[in-house]
Amino acid sequence: MSWRDRMLPASFRGVGFWVDQAKVPVGKKGQLHEYPQRDEPFFEGLGQQSRVHELTAFVIGADCLEQRDKLLKALEEGAGELVHPWLGRLQVKVGECDMTQTRQDGGLVTFTLKFYPDQPLKFPATTVNTRQQLLVSADSLLGSMVQRFEQAIALVKQARLGIQALRNGLVEVYQVIEQQFKPLIAIYADLNALVKGIKALPKELSAEFKGLLGDVKELGEFARSGYRGMLANLSQQVDAARRVDAPKLTTGKDSVAAAQATANLVQDALWVQIAHWLADLPVATRPVNLTTTPSLEQQAAQPVQRLEVPVADDVLALRDQLNEALWQAALKADAGHYVALNNVRQQMFSHLTAVASSGVRLVNLTPMRNMPALLLAYQRFGDATRVDEVVQRNRVAHPGFLPPADLHVVRE
Repeated sequence: MSWRDRMLPASFRGVGFWVDQAKVPVGKKGQLHEYPQRDEPFFEGLGQQSRVHELTAFVIGADCLEQRDKLLKALEEGAGELVHPWLGRLQVKVGECDMTQTRQDGGLVTFTLKFYPDQPLKFPATTVNTRQQLLVSADSLLGSMVQRFEQAIALVKQARLGIQALRNGLVEVYQVIEQQFKPLIAIYADLNALVKGIKALPKELSAEFKGLLGDVKELGEFARSGYRGMLANLSQQVDAARRVDAPKLTTGKDSVAAAQATANLVQDALWVQIAHWLADLPVATRPVNLTTTPSLEQQAAQPVQRLEVPVADDVLALRDQLNEALWQAALKADAGHYVALNNVRQQMFSHLTAVASSGVRLVNLTPMRNMPALLLAYQRFGDATRVDEVVQRNRVAHPGFLPPADLHVVRE
């Protein structure tokens, strides 16, 4: 294709005109430093030249005045798209322009046009610190949890509490304490000790939970188990919170109230613990793409590290599971505690959404024949060391013989 065929009809904001000459600075701008008694100057580079387009243009014909008015109106609009005859389509801003009309050149209007580049400015983008917001809401729930328990237990007449009834109602609750709050076992060694503590010193129980949860934020669990381990652990805690939703006790008004208050305390403590653990789930940073492939010697000396990122499907499943469980828990709360629970629910939803947005999605992959998981990992990811990821995700019984069925693998 010749240069004539590649030329474009010039226009600005859709208004056409003819171009005699086009000029634009190129190269680098800078400052030349020259010193007395020295023959070698020094040029200090100051960046790329601004692409300021200067065009010598004209409109011609019997309707040149109408063409002139259309072009003037387009220039007065300001920024727009310039179709440059030789450089193509450009987004520009209108600068200083001149229009010339002479009696001798009837039917001809000439323009000297100047256009500046219209590139969007790169300002720092604001992001919401969902982790910090979640921690603040968890601290509010911690205070509301203690207040809720103490208000409920204050209405219970201790003399009417049945020891055996409390034991029967708190079996599931104590199992959750054994699994999720193991440091409290040193104080409440068995179910009898827990029942005696509720009957004799109920405020000590809430104080122990408050002191224990004050240290949860220092766990740094993510650094030890990563996304996969954290998500599995959090799912277990959500199931535990559902199990203690309502104790199985129907006899004795005061015994039922004390058992329900204790169950609510343990459940709220689980929500606070889950919130602090969720705050340990970081939003994955975008990896830097390598411009070149490192040599084999360099990779042997310094292997390329693959950043761990969450699987969005797993995070979203946990988010929906938590959202439903917290909503059900909030329905049985009083007005003040409902606000604290609902605030935690919303902040968990926001934080998990942010974590999921930085992760990768799952896709279905069906092998054409039986093959080793090692081979599938290499074909899919170009990295055979990720075979464990394929095996664990799909619960493969025999990694050497993947069946020709649907498999879940991450989409890179």
